[in-house]
Amino acid sequence: MVLQEVASLEWLTGQPLLLAPNRVYRLWKGGALLDRLQGKPHPQDAHFPEEWVGSTTVTRLAGRPPDEGLSRVMLPNGSAVVLKSLIEAFPEAMLGTTHVARHGKELGVLCKLLDSAMRLPIQCHPDRSFARTHLNSNFGKTETWLILGTRRIDEETPYILFGFRDGITEQEFRGLVKTQDIPGQIAALNRIEVRRGEVYLVRSGTPHALGPGVFLIEVQEPSDLVVNTEYDVGTIRRTEAQCFMGLSFDLGMRCFNYQAAGTAFLRQHMLLPRIIQEAEQGREEALIGPEDTPCFGVGRLIIRGALPERDRGRCYIGIVVEGRGHLTGPGCDITLQPGTTFFIPAASRHEGYRAAPEAPLTLVKCFPPSAG
Repeated sequence: MVLQEVASLEWLTGQPLLLAPNRVYRLWKGGALLDRLQGKPHPQDAHFPEEWVGSTTVTRLAGRPPDEGLSRVMLPNGSAVVLKSLIEAFPEAMLGTTHVARHGKELGVLCKLLDSAMRLPIQCHPDRSFARTHLNSNFGKTETWLILGTRRIDEETPYILFGFRDGITEQEFRGLVKTQDIPGQIAALNRIEVRRGEVYLVRSGTPHALGPGVFLIEVQEPSDLVVNTEYDVGTIRRTEAQCFMGLSFDLGMRCFNYQAAGTAFLRQHMLLPRIIQEAEQGREEALIGPEDTPCFGVGRLIIRGALPERDRGRCYIGIVVEGRGHLTGPGCDITLQPGTTFFIPAASRHEGYRAAPEAPLTLVKCFPPSAG
């Protein structure tokens, strides 16, 4: 859509915006539970295991389309417009005046629905300082995981690898990566069996990997920057340069925080929901707040009746994970069901949410960095 056409769409900033499907190619396989959430008739695992939601970020994978990853807003006539284009054309209406004053036209957050059918490679992400100095990016990649569901694959209990085990030294881990000792790398990390509803904060620098059978919402800084310590993904062999973002081995290994280790670290980064308000009509919870990280915020609504919007004037990304209902307001009656994704502009005039009587509505709100 050309610039002149985008300029004619300012009216969109006053209402919630439904997002088009936005699957992204990955080297690893998954996606069957994501298919099921989205109501697809024949769920299956494939190389499109991630749905990028509210994304103004493109992928870094070589050979893929240059705009892969960018979210699109559905228009009434069946066409679509890139969300990033709307934000750049109408930043204050889309993001809010205070947000723009602090962060400019950058949304500052990316959400994903992600379902693994195999163990992902061990990896970590750079922090902002490293990204600015070495990768020409204002964002690193701190992220959080909200576990939506699990499944047993090859009779294996779903798990994550998270943080170094007590006693693992930088020299030892570098040696395991240099020699591609994969069993040794796995043994160097904490293995945690995961359950639906758990929340993990994965700060930049933390070594991690998802095991098979884990379905989650990932909320993160808006980058696709990653250091992989395993050169093989399934049958695909990658070069050291590909695994280290074009950096040298020694520089890439500096992305790791070797203090992200031990049981105390695990306890600090497994978070419990905090109830903001609860009434007969529903409950609002904070999953990630400013006390946890300044990089983004995450909330959850469990709606049993009708709840007014408490975040009026703030932009956010919404993901429906259970139940059915409606997003209501002047000229606004959007049907919500599992898998529905949407963007709320700061100038939206919607009023709130209403759950269907037989199906309480659960949705996750993903907020950009604090504007304060």
